[in-house]
Order: sequence, then C-alpha cells, then structure tokens
Amino acid sequence: MERKPLTAARSALTPIKKTRTAAEEVEERLILAIAMGDKAPGERITEAEIARALDVSRVPVREAMQKLLLRGVLTESGQRGLRVLDYSGKWIAEVFELRMAIERIIFQHVMAVEDRSALIEDLERIVARMAAVGESADPVSLSSADLEFHRTVARHAGSKLTAQIWEGLAQHLMIVFCRDWSRAPNRAGEVQLHEELVAYLRNGSIDDLDEVLRYHFSGPGVRPPAESS
Repeated sequence: MERKPLTAARSALTPIKKTRTAAEEVEERLILAIAMGDKAPGERITEAEIARALDVSRVPVREAMQKLLLRGVLTESGQRGLRVLDYSGKWIAEVFELRMAIERIIFQHVMAVEDRSALIEDLERIVARMAAVGESADPVSLSSADLEFHRTVARHAGSKLTAQIWEGLAQHLMIVFCRDWSRAPNRAGEVQLHEELVAYLRNGSIDDLDEVLRYHFSGPGVRPPAESS
C-alpha cells in the first residue's frame, strides 16, 4: 500500500511567521501612551522609566525612543531623557499640509487605475469595522481603523516611495486621530465620511479630487455641511 505524505510533515516546513521585535512593541506602546494622554505634550520620559513600566530591558526602549526622536514624535530635552512633542495647532497644521500633498499623489495614482474593485472591497471591510464598533469604541480602535483605511489606499496606489513617506506621518496622525475621535460629537458622521470616500473612489472624477480631500481632511468644526442631493 502506497504511503501518503503526512500533512503535518508538509506544513512543518512552511515559512516561519516573524513576530515584531521588542523595540517595535515599545515604539507602539509609546505612541499609544501619547495618543491616549498618558504622556502629555512636553513631558520628559527616560529609558529607565519606560523599561520599568513595560518590564523590558533598556536596550529596546533606547532603540524605540531613538526612532521616535528621528520621526519627530519625541524631541531633545536638554537633559537626561527626551520630551514628548508639543502638538500645537501650528504643528498639526503642518502635518495635515504634508498629508494633503502626499495623499493627493496617492489618490491620483489610485484614480488612474481602471479596475479598483479590489481596493473598494478592502476599504468596505474597514468601514464596516468602523461602523460596527461605533459609539462604544474607544478612540484608539477608531483611530487605528481610520489609519488602516488610508494606509490601504496608499498600498493600492503602487508607489512604494510615496507609501513610505506616508508611513513617516502615520505615527503623528495616530496621535491626532485619537484626539479627534475622542472629541468628535458624531462618530457615525465620521464613519460616513469614509463611506463617501469609498463612493468617490468607486465612481468619482479625478477633477473633483482636491475638493473631496479638503472636505475629508477638514475637522468637524470647520467642515462645510454636505450638500443635500
């Protein structure tokens, strides 16, 4: 009788899934701590403090803090440790100015693609998740979904360089998004904004791109009311 190869033997040699490094975990925890207000703008943080709080060695903490220093999330303190960036209105305005320029390029690339069905399908799943968590969700969950929506558009644009530049802003956006979501008076309305953006990607015109992005990126307090159909 012919012996069949064991399924377990075949699956035993599948590629090993790489887990994130300790430094990457620390980096994410620091971003969340800032986004959730556990670390205030201008507050000084040290390697020893973070290592104790997260129960890790100082080596991954040092690596994570240096990365956040290079990306502008942390700044030099003039003494031991680093300080959390002061997310002033001027700084946030600069972040969104850069975001507008980068995402305009991303959406131009995407709108030039004739078949956007795969992108639409991915985005609809993300918006459905945003709607499902709704009013009961914490700002971190909503902000993560918001970022994933725009990261997905960047990925489908097909420009690795542009996507990498967008990722350079992602951590700043996570912090700002958490604050915006926590203050949003109508989270269902914010979800609707993403539904409208999906509708634009499905049937919209490239000629309307600037207007669509300006409306989407403006804050709830300054966003003009949508025209009734």
